[in-house]
Amino acid sequence: ESSAPTHEFYMYRATAAGMATKYGFADTNTGNMDGVMWYLMNEIVTNYGTGVRCPRRFNISEIHRIKVKVKPTAALSSEGMHFGVRFAYDQGKCEGRCFPGNLCTGEGDCAFHYDKYGFVVGCNKFTDKYPFPNMDTSAPQGVWYALPAGGLCSGEPTGQKDCTWSIESAGMVTLKDLEELSSGNENCCAGSCSNFWHGPMDWGATAWRIKEALELFRKRYPSMKSDLPAPPCDFQQWKWYSQDSWPRKDPWR
Repeated sequence: ESSAPTHEFYMYRATAAGMATKYGFADTNTGNMDGVMWYLMNEIVTNYGTGVRCPRRFNISEIHRIKVKVKPTAALSSEGMHFGVRFAYDQGKCEGRCFPGNLCTGEGDCAFHYDKYGFVVGCNKFTDKYPFPNMDTSAPQGVWYALPAGGLCSGEPTGQKDCTWSIESAGMVTLKDLEELSSGNENCCAGSCSNFWHGPMDWGATAWRIKEALELFRKRYPSMKSDLPAPPCDFQQWKWYSQDSWPRKDPWR
């Protein structure tokens, strides 16, 4: 059992209607609200920051909030980290680290490091620009996470290789709920229009969107804590990948 501290905080995940209930959150990627909001603006409601994407990509229509408890393994904490690398998951499959151009390091990268460190929760902060996004964004405080199914357990995580995180549902809002906060005709889809997504590249507009989404959760779930601050994303690339021999390929081609 690990002697490292347990951290409890909120994560968020954008899904199509009913998918979170059907598939859960194991072997998925999540984020803080900043990270999820940038993902929505970049890939879901616009076509990589330009124009309007309708229907919404992957039919995404909901943002789920989850309360997560995370405890690193002794193998990871001994190297001064609470989080591992943020692997990319696609339909429950670990694709390794995915870089621009859909170039991913594959399942071998996942298997090797989960065997070495255990099924630890991974993270990447946008300011590190590694592995993606690799450029400045309008959500500079964004963080994305990886939740490997092999580390999911009930109650208090122990930090053993197969018990590094646990989860509770903590509410949901829809994209329609958010869009109704700002009337207008800039982004129209499925018969409704909104200015909520105005200025996807603008830091100030994005900060406003993040604040409004968090406030909507607070109002909708007044009996729950409105904020559970996340610990720093402290993954250190040079410790995991002092020698990076994993080939990068496009798994979708």
